[in-house]
Amino acid sequence: MDLKELYPAFRAASDAMASIYDPVFLECAEKYNITRQQIFILTAVPTFEPKPVSPAILNIRVPYNSPTCYRTILEGMSSAGLLKPVATDQFRITEQGLDVLKQTLSKVYTAMAGLQSLPVTKTMDLASRLKDLADACMAAPDPPGIWCIQHVRRMDPGPGNPMMVRIDQFLSELTAFRDDAHLASWVHYGCSGHAWEILTLLWVELEGTIESLNRALKRRGFTIEETASAVDELINKGWLRRIDGQVRISTAGAEARETAEMLTERFYKEPFTGFAGLELARTLDLVKEHRRGLRA
Repeated sequence: MDLKELYPAFRAASDAMASIYDPVFLECAEKYNITRQQIFILTAVPTFEPKPVSPAILNIRVPYNSPTCYRTILEGMSSAGLLKPVATDQFRITEQGLDVLKQTLSKVYTAMAGLQSLPVTKTMDLASRLKDLADACMAAPDPPGIWCIQHVRRMDPGPGNPMMVRIDQFLSELTAFRDDAHLASWVHYGCSGHAWEILTLLWVELEGTIESLNRALKRRGFTIEETASAVDELINKGWLRRIDGQVRISTAGAEARETAEMLTERFYKEPFTGFAGLELARTLDLVKEHRRGLRA
């Protein structure tokens, strides 16, 4: 089988599960008068222990967001009593935060426990197969390294939880390892996360203006000035060109982005090469059947 089929299937199945339990997160966020972003970050805070959570550490996990945006989120969580500042831009979870986290996860796990996408024997088989693949990723060399998947694994609630919770955990780990693979594919270029995402956008769209790029990436929290600076960064590398008020990707920029995509694929597929093709094909079939069962 083609190993390139695995990640899209894992991503689609993970998204399908998230669409079911996201309303529970939203309900809890409303209950505690915080935002969706804040409650999702709250679930990740314990994974950084013994280090405090900070904009800098969150930018390792997702380098495409503005540190200022993260700072605002964390300060809001501190004002809500969920975090406490321990140094400049550094926070730790409070007892209140832990209580909110436990209650939220309990409701999410209960929601997932009520799902049945596959017969019991197939569900157990799928969970076992996904764990084996995730374990193989955890043993990956550097590059790509395992920073993202390692932190997601720290969120593992353990084998005593419902099987659907376990499946969701392993799918989250397998998609996190894709982040490890992609981050390793471009980190050596020495550009910012914002600049890299702009390059990726233009790799698809081919051209745009500073204003259109900033609008397209509005969710990342960067100002128009920061976007202009990131564009200048790419122009200085020879990856973008300014033509008639438009910013366009250059041949060198396209080659850099394509090389990173190939490296991402290579890094991501490597841990799975030790598995028999027929076994991987069976796992892929189960993942797709699981997703269809969720949608039904």
